[in-house]
Amino acid sequence: MLAQWEPIRYHCASYQIKELLLDDGDSPFAEWFGSLVAVAAAKVRVAVSQMEQGNLSNVEWFRGIGEYKID
Repeated sequence: MLAQWEPIRYHCASYQIKELLLDDGDSPFAEWFGSLVAVAAAKVRVAVSQMEQGNLSNVEWFRGIGEYKID
């Protein structure tokens, strides 16, 4: 008897990351991000991209709030 293989189909969730904008239009994230050195900024961009693609493996959850840890 031959086994018939079917491709595995994964449902990949995606997330939309939104930046907080204050009433006056200021962005605390943009201000903080702009102060980072290039290597740190690149790591943050990779982390945001991974979260948008549904990869939350580096997120630690506590009472509904997630914290993404970057080395």
